[in-house]
Amino acid sequence: MNRRELMASAVALGVASSTDAIASSSTIRGVKIGLITSSLRPLPKIPGKDDADVVIDQCVAMDVENVELGSRFFGPELLGLVRGRAPVVPTPDYLRTRAVQRAWCLSPGSLDEFVAVRKKFKRAGLNLFSISNTFYDDCTDAEIDAVFRQMKALGIRVFQTNQTRVPMGLRLAPAAEKYGISAAFHPHAEIQDPDEVASLASLTKLLAFSPAFRVCLDIGHFVAGNNDPIAFLREHHERITHIHVKDRKRNKGANVAWGEGDTPIEECLHLIRDKRWPIIALTEREYDDGVGTPYEQTRANIQAMRAMLVS
Repeated sequence: MNRRELMASAVALGVASSTDAIASSSTIRGVKIGLITSSLRPLPKIPGKDDADVVIDQCVAMDVENVELGSRFFGPELLGLVRGRAPVVPTPDYLRTRAVQRAWCLSPGSLDEFVAVRKKFKRAGLNLFSISNTFYDDCTDAEIDAVFRQMKALGIRVFQTNQTRVPMGLRLAPAAEKYGISAAFHPHAEIQDPDEVASLASLTKLLAFSPAFRVCLDIGHFVAGNNDPIAFLREHHERITHIHVKDRKRNKGANVAWGEGDTPIEECLHLIRDKRWPIIALTEREYDDGVGTPYEQTRANIQAMRAMLVS
């Protein structure tokens, strides 16, 4: 299917309205915008379609071309995580499902899944440019290499590190350089822990580890850690591949509706636009206002970014 046929399919299946079919660019005043697919969770179950099919339908319906696959898009489910991280004391559920996940990862057949998804996005005319991958502290060297081979099969040149911690950086550097796939480290708000990717010091340290290392600047989490995303953009824009757009309050505050927190969303978008930096802006929906579906809430965020960029 081409994009027009996919749009018609999305409307027919009820994942988009006819008004969504009105074309609006995914590049606004020179800024590429898009989404991370975790924003769309939970995805609707549609007979005959897998998660990749549904994501593609929804992206086409929003006319969003730039896509980062969220964590847990591939492979067996991992149980026992604590806020996306491996537990300090591994539980039986974690150990059991981690072993299953590792076996799947090391299986040569897993590469076929990545190739199939790459082809689907390419046929739809979407820019699948990144995936969220956490490298847990218990990753083996063989597992690290296998994950990079999976990402190569997916056809991407950058990935977002999600909950990967600072010490893993030294172990990822050789693989990133070997495969030509940049690790874009994703900060959170736990600035008190030097092993967490959160503080200015942690990001500076990681960028010094390898020329293949980059930053995916989550401006909401960065503000929640009492950091300044505007200052970081100005100083490190050449090493930033993309930003995650959400609104949070300072002092590890909650995710809130856009405009109700302390995150300078519009200022960040305008800075990228006015400086003409090739930094992609992705919405990451972590706040649920209880109104509408994940698709509808994500679409509202996309429309808000478009409006900010033309203001």
